[in-house]
Amino acid sequence: MDTNSLFKINGTFITEHGRKLSISESIAANDVDLASGHRRRFFTTNKKSFQINWSYLPDKVDKSVDSKAGRTFLFNLANTSSTASVQVELEPNAGLTEYICYVDSYSESVIRRDLKTGCTYYDVSLTLKER
Repeated sequence: MDTNSLFKINGTFITEHGRKLSISESIAANDVDLASGHRRRFFTTNKKSFQINWSYLPDKVDKSVDSKAGRTFLFNLANTSSTASVQVELEPNAGLTEYICYVDSYSESVIRRDLKTGCTYYDVSLTLKER
């Protein structure tokens, strides 16, 4: 079964397994008071923030619903990488848009260890912010 993935990190498709994605944008602007008494706003930067949560995410790729990268990839990303290339499809059939981000926060908690399969399941939270 082939599913369309809407999210890539460093060129690797990330699993849709229990994923919730929230994208926010922070806008930095400077207000300047003009001699005429009016105020003008100059926008300096608009940066996106990606908050991603996975529930019941397995550490083994073959145990996820779509066999795409999961907990182990995310753990290694958070502990080794200073920057990450994030590609996300923001509108249907628009293609992937790329953002250069850094890992702002990462947390995980163990939910279940399956001794029969040797798989551990996690709740994972990852925040990436655009540079």
